[in-house]
Amino acid sequence: MIESSGAEVVVVPLGGCGEVGLNATLVLDGNHALLIDCGALLGIENAPGVEKAVPGFEALFVPGRRLEGVVLTHGHEDHIGALPALLAQLDVPVFGTPLTIALARSRLENAEGRASANLTEVTLGSRVSVGPFKIELIRVTHSLPDSAALAIDTRAGRIIHSGDFKLDPTPPYSPPTDVERLRALGDEGVALLLSDSTNSEVEGHARSESTVALEIDRLIGTAERRVIVTLFASHLHRVRAVVDAAKKHGRRVALLGRSLERTWRIGVAQKELPNDPTFLIAPEHLARVEPKRVVVLATGSQGEWQGGLAKLALGRHPSLRLVANDRVILSTRAIPGNERAVGRLRNHLLRMGVEVFHDRMAPVHCSGHANAGEQRTMLELVRPKNFVPVHGERAMLEAHARTARGIGVEQTIVVEDGESIVLTGGAIARGPDEPVSRCALDTSGRVLDWRHVTERNRIGRGGHVVVSLAVDGALRPVGQVAISARGRPLSLATERQLRLAIAEVFEGNPRLEVELLRRRLESRIKAILKLNGGIRAELTLHVVRLERADAP
Repeated sequence: MIESSGAEVVVVPLGGCGEVGLNATLVLDGNHALLIDCGALLGIENAPGVEKAVPGFEALFVPGRRLEGVVLTHGHEDHIGALPALLAQLDVPVFGTPLTIALARSRLENAEGRASANLTEVTLGSRVSVGPFKIELIRVTHSLPDSAALAIDTRAGRIIHSGDFKLDPTPPYSPPTDVERLRALGDEGVALLLSDSTNSEVEGHARSESTVALEIDRLIGTAERRVIVTLFASHLHRVRAVVDAAKKHGRRVALLGRSLERTWRIGVAQKELPNDPTFLIAPEHLARVEPKRVVVLATGSQGEWQGGLAKLALGRHPSLRLVANDRVILSTRAIPGNERAVGRLRNHLLRMGVEVFHDRMAPVHCSGHANAGEQRTMLELVRPKNFVPVHGERAMLEAHARTARGIGVEQTIVVEDGESIVLTGGAIARGPDEPVSRCALDTSGRVLDWRHVTERNRIGRGGHVVVSLAVDGALRPVGQVAISARGRPLSLATERQLRLAIAEVFEGNPRLEVELLRRRLESRIKAILKLNGGIRAELTLHVVRLERADAP
C-alpha cells in the first residue's frame, strides 16, 4: 500500500507489552479504532480468588473515538479471554478464522455475556475491511490451528502484526507459516512490524511439534498401565497427537475437565479431531476399562486446585484413582508464578508411585512461540522500516529489539502498555500515553474491585478479627462485647486486654458522638492487636445502637 505522507496512525498496546498475556493492541486512524486481540492475563500473583485480569479499555471510550471492530489472531485465552468484558460494554463486530471464532463464541456462551455477538469468520489468505483498515489474515504456525498474522493497510502505510507464531518447518497437522506471502509483503514494503517477543531471550529455533508428537507416541506405546496426559485444553495440536497415539496403540480416550470437553466438541465440528463417539469413554466408566486400554486427558496443567490433575494427585476425583506404575505426562510448561503449585502436585504423584514425565526429562512439550533465530528470520522476511516488539515482559521486548537492531532495523522502539507509537511519513516516534488499567475477575467472571483483593491479602497475612457491641440511646454499653477471630488465634490475655480497652473508652468519654466513638474504639483495638502479634489483622467493628421502642 502506498502511504500518504501526511497521514498519521497511532498504535497503543493496551496489554501484552510488559507482561505475558493480556494481549490487546489498539490501532488509531484519527477517531477510527481497530483492536487487535482482546486477551486476559492468567496466573495473577498475590490475588486470592482472582482467576484472571482483563484490560480496563479506557482508551476505547475517549469522546469521539469509535471502535470499528476487533480482529483476533487466534483463540488462546490470552488473546480472546477479555471478549466477554469488552462486548458487555460495546457492541462491535469481531473477526477471526473459523476455529478462532468458534472458540470465541464458546467463551462468550460460557460467560453468559454476548452469545449473540456479531462474530464473522475470515479464512486464512482472505481480506476484510474494518472501518478504514484493510486487513489480510496470513497463516502462521502456533500451538493452535488456524492462527494468523495480520497485514493491515492504513493511510500511513502497511502494518504487520505477527500474532503468536513460530517457523516450525514440519508441523504435524497443518501447513507451515506462509513465509512466501510474508516475503511478498516485504517486497511491497512494510512500514511497521509488531512481532511476538515471548521467546526472544532463547537462541536458535523452537522444538518442532512433530518431535513432541513422536515422544508422546513413544510414552503411550511403552506404558504398561493407564496414561494420563495433562495439557492446555485449547492446545488442539497436542490433543490430536495424544488421540493419534491412543488409536495407534489400541487405547480409548477419556476427558477430565469441562474445558477439554468444550474443546473436543469444537475440534470435532472444525474437523480438527475425529468424529467417533465410540472412541471416547465417559469418566464414570473408567473403572470398567482395563488400564492399558485407556488414555486420560486432564485439565489443571498449571496446578489449579479444581483442575483434573489436582483431583487425581490428591485422590479427590470421583471416577478415577491413580495407583503405582500409572504414567502421567505433563505436556506443558509452568507459567511463571505457577511453578510451586505444579511441583507440589508432581510430588504427590511420585509419592503414589506414579511415573511422571515432564519437559526437563523428555521432549513432551514445545513452545508455540518463535525463538530468537526465528524472530530474526521473520524480520528478514518482512524487512520493515520500523519495528516495535510486542507480547512479552520488558526483558523479552528489549531482547527482541536488540535482534532487530542487529540486522539493521534502526527505527526500533520499545514501549509498554499505554505508551503510544505514531507512524507518519514512513517513520515512528513516541506519542502521548493513553490510560490503561486492569480489572480483576473472580472464578464466576464477576469484576472485582482491587480494593477487595487487597483486603483478601491483608486477611491472608494477619487474619480477621470481628468485634461486636451494642450501645443504648445514650451510647452506653449494653451487654457483653462479642470478639471472634479467623485466621489468627487470640490468646485469653489479648481478649482480656481488648475488653478492658473498650471499657476504658466508654469510661473516659461518656458523651461521644457515635462516629467518634467508633474511631476511638478502632484505634484502641488495632493498637492492642498489633502489640500482641506484630501483624495487622483486618478488623471489622460492629457498633449497634439500640433504641427503646417507647422512647420519645
